[in-house]
Amino acid sequence: MIITDEAKVVLEEMLKENGQDSLQATLQQGCCGSSLYFTFTNKKADDQPVIVNGINVLMDGEAVLKTNTVTLKINEEGKLVVEDTAQASGCC
Repeated sequence: MIITDEAKVVLEEMLKENGQDSLQATLQQGCCGSSLYFTFTNKKADDQPVIVNGINVLMDGEAVLKTNTVTLKINEEGKLVVEDTAQASGCC
């Protein structure tokens, strides 16, 4: 997973506004197979986050594999987006 510097700034602001300290990546089943789903959470004492560009990211083993092709970035409109180079477009 890559979190760009621009996305890091936005994520840090969002985490602070929501009183959370970590990004949680989980897999959810959809019509095109499994997809990553991101939420904000607080890490527990026994959690071992992966630090990506200074952001705590919690994920299980299956999600780790899926994040190898993912970049969180800011698009041309200034919105936070998830880009997955392995995801086929127009699947559904």
